[in-house]
Amino acid sequence: MAALAYTLGKREINHYFSVRSAKALALGAVLLLAACHAAFRRYRGDDTCEYLLSSGRFLGEKVWQPHSCMMHKYKNSEAKNCLLDKHIAFIGDSRIRQLFYSFVKLVNPQVKEEGNKHGNILFEDKSASIKVDFLWYPEVNGSMKQRIKSWTEGSIAKPHVIVAGAATWSIKIHNGSNEALTQYKINITSIAPLLEKLAESSDVYWVLQDPVYEDMLSNSRKMITNDKIDAYNEAAISILNSSSRNSKAKVKVFSVSKLIAQETIMQSSDGLHLPESSRETTKMLNREQTDEWKGWMQLVILIYHISGASTFLPVYMHVRVLVAAYLFQTGYGHFSYFWIKGDFGLYRVCQVLFRLNFLVVVLCIVMDRPYQFYYFVPLVTVWFMIIYATLAVWPQIVQKKANGNCFWHFGLLLKLISLLMCIYFLANSQGVFEKIFSLWPLSTCFELNGNVYEWWFRWKLDRYVVFHGMMFAFIYLALQKRQVLSEGKGEPLFSSKISNVLLFISVVCFLTYSIWASSCKNKTECNELHPSVSVVQILAFILIRNIPGYARSVYSSFFAWFGRISLELFICQYHIWLAADTKGILVLIPGNPMLNIIVSTFIFVCVAHEISQITNDLAQMVVPKDNATLLRRLLCIAGFFSGLLFLAAIQDQSRH
Repeated sequence: MAALAYTLGKREINHYFSVRSAKALALGAVLLLAACHAAFRRYRGDDTCEYLLSSGRFLGEKVWQPHSCMMHKYKNSEAKNCLLDKHIAFIGDSRIRQLFYSFVKLVNPQVKEEGNKHGNILFEDKSASIKVDFLWYPEVNGSMKQRIKSWTEGSIAKPHVIVAGAATWSIKIHNGSNEALTQYKINITSIAPLLEKLAESSDVYWVLQDPVYEDMLSNSRKMITNDKIDAYNEAAISILNSSSRNSKAKVKVFSVSKLIAQETIMQSSDGLHLPESSRETTKMLNREQTDEWKGWMQLVILIYHISGASTFLPVYMHVRVLVAAYLFQTGYGHFSYFWIKGDFGLYRVCQVLFRLNFLVVVLCIVMDRPYQFYYFVPLVTVWFMIIYATLAVWPQIVQKKANGNCFWHFGLLLKLISLLMCIYFLANSQGVFEKIFSLWPLSTCFELNGNVYEWWFRWKLDRYVVFHGMMFAFIYLALQKRQVLSEGKGEPLFSSKISNVLLFISVVCFLTYSIWASSCKNKTECNELHPSVSVVQILAFILIRNIPGYARSVYSSFFAWFGRISLELFICQYHIWLAADTKGILVLIPGNPMLNIIVSTFIFVCVAHEISQITNDLAQMVVPKDNATLLRRLLCIAGFFSGLLFLAAIQDQSRH
């Protein structure tokens, strides 16, 4: 066809290959494929989705696409009908236990992951006569063989479905020795005929071992490398395949979880088990929820600004709590990232700083406004740098290190206590604070109207809330690591009794703060107490929003959409929605205030969304992942802004 196009030209191609012939070719392809599918189904039987176990691709959270069919998401009723009068057995280690719980929650989402972790776990749904057992056999050894043999030779009823697999404990206990691998081959060779015999009347699946994220493994698991896991998987595949003589009775090798884990294991909390996001869970303060939270908070703050409600003290105090909640999320989010990932590289820091400051810096240059004019951005930027410095300075203490030795938890607490003492000292030493931020070039960034008092006032109002967010993240992640929390979809966060008590306390605290805010006499008095008491309202809301399983599992996509552009909404309001340095309202349609608000709001939101997309795209281009290139660009940017600051200093001197 290419040669024909070259010799005859474009017009001749149209003569031989037109829209009509293309449609005829498509029809022929459809008929041919339909015939192939019919013949293939007749030849291979009713099970047309064998790739479900072996190959496909991971499209994102909870979405696995086999190469030959579509996955069906089962409802509880469908799962019960499918498994009616069935007995399913999971036999293996903690990874098989994860599969067991994910499977059981298809039948009953309210099941809690509790009980002896190194013991058998039994589940029964009497309404559908379904039995699902997890049998703790972390090694392929004589004990596992005896259990399987009891199903083939004993009087115990055989399960209808058997899911088995193990290897990591053998690697761990024997320190990754070659002798352990040899023994594993011997043991699985002796078990294979028993599995094949079971496969004649039951569905038997052997689960291959998922890869691990080696950087996250604790010291006691360092010997579990991906090379070792590959060797154990190869041994299992070769032995199970060679032991089968009857293809219909063959043990099915379940390799899908291994493929999914390759995409998701980097989000694991311990490097060994699949992350919670790939299972049916709803984490506390999940991304959708925090986006929703930021969205409605930002809308309330915008309405507060445009309505001039700052003179009404109760409204002022509640808006102050919303600003504090933003900063609480800053402490929670960035602490969680650095603690879990341990990523203190230059790329991560520059990405965040660019995302926070790009629009503000452009506006400062174009609109001739001081950096402190957009006070919230400097506030978040400084607190981000404080969080980063707290965790990055020696000794760097991250979750991976703390997993190996609990002593590091105390080291981190000492760091946080030191941070609290520094905050307390600066909060009670206005002179020291002003001397620090009056030094050039900091003074150029943090001065407003010739002094840093405004910056001191803004910083002092919410001086403890970022620390509170960091502490909350530390406590939450520690409880999550010890599996104290129940974050399954629809499950209460704690046991029923504890959840009810905490909910009652949270509601009382929420109402108490609201009453206090309404009875506060003046702004000075309220502002003095706000740094210490705002965390009560924030924590009360978090617990009310997250303890009930249903409340934690749902969110508003409308508010979440606004939450994703909350930074741009806050900054753009200064120039698109408001006017006269936020002292008035921008007038686009004179004489009709309501229509003016509608039109200006529409333009305002559209511009904010577009700027958000532009900033994200620019961040990918301007901040390269290569450290050498990034350093060169940082030096150029530093030189450029040093020149701007120097010119600004000369201009200020000439004015005076």
